[in-house]
Amino acid sequence: MKKCTKCHKNIPSDAKVCPYCGTPQPGYQPMKRTPKRKNAFLYYILIAVLLFFPMGISYFFAFNTLSNTETSATKTTLKTYQEAKNETFVYEYNSLADFSKNVKGSKKYAQKIKQIETSLNEIVGSKNVKTNYTFQVTANSNVYVDANYIISLDQQNKMNISYQYDLSKESDLTYNYYLKEINQLDEAVQTLQENEEKIQNILYIFNGKDNKKLISKTIDDFKTKEAEFTTGVLSHYGQGIHNSSEDDKSSIRVFKSKEKYRVQFSYNSKLKMKNFL
Repeated sequence: MKKCTKCHKNIPSDAKVCPYCGTPQPGYQPMKRTPKRKNAFLYYILIAVLLFFPMGISYFFAFNTLSNTETSATKTTLKTYQEAKNETFVYEYNSLADFSKNVKGSKKYAQKIKQIETSLNEIVGSKNVKTNYTFQVTANSNVYVDANYIISLDQQNKMNISYQYDLSKESDLTYNYYLKEINQLDEAVQTLQENEEKIQNILYIFNGKDNKKLISKTIDDFKTKEAEFTTGVLSHYGQGIHNSSEDDKSSIRVFKSKEKYRVQFSYNSKLKMKNFL
């Protein structure tokens, strides 16, 4: 026991503060409290910077790399195609204007496409045509062109023309003529006969061939088998006729939905690059 230095009462010998008067006893050292930091939020900012700064640097360089790649597209030059086992696409354009602007050596391709479209518009009318392009350029200077034309003559008559080509081989042309909401198949026969010359002229724009013989044969065969299609059961895949001549194929397929018919005339042809360009 010991006595408090102030009130002189007996207190425990290990007491640091008098339990009676609250006076600190000799040797007492009060606990030091850490003052609340007014700028503690700065530590959080520092942590955030340390975490996200490296990510920001990576994004910056990645963005610059993409930007430089896009900018360098203007320096792309089409050279003589050299075949490679694995081609790598380095640029892609979805408009003829961008393809012509950014790829040196593309002038002859663009001119041919414009020539085709001018001739096509003269036949079907420019207001009736919607166009979609994809131009892909590879690391070894090859170019892949995919063009598609959707032609709406009216609600029942629609055409679709698509062609794909590259510098390494012969390429393909696909032409489809859709006749919808047909009450009787003889209506489809008559419509195809009336548009036979138009079909021939459209195909000639692309493949430069006389396709009339094959077109006429296919339409005549369709007329001959019209009764079979009318009385027969048309499955989900329909029924049709097919004709071919060398690299060209022509067909007509008939489908039925409820009491209406849908007829599709198709023509597939090869495009020889020496003639196409």
